[in-house]
Amino acid sequence: MANYLIIYQNVANSERYQEYFTAVAPLIQRHGGRLLAQGTPEVIEGTLLWQRVVLLEWSSQQDFLNFWHSEEYAEIKKLRQGATEWQAAIV
Repeated sequence: MANYLIIYQNVANSERYQEYFTAVAPLIQRHGGRLLAQGTPEVIEGTLLWQRVVLLEWSSQQDFLNFWHSEEYAEIKKLRQGATEWQAAIV
């Protein structure tokens, strides 16, 4: 069953976030993930406190976990620190 990563974020440093995104995109693909959507959400009900939403898909939870816990991602994740505040969930 497919596994989805939903990221809610507020970007504080666009330049540093772009550096993170440029580095992480090929790693996501190598681990079988793909970007489905990203951008500023249009709130249709309630209040959303986040500026951007990113939706990624993996073919399985194990493929996602292999990516998330990889040594390569541990290094790339450091680029995100100070660039964005975020929450992430998998479904």
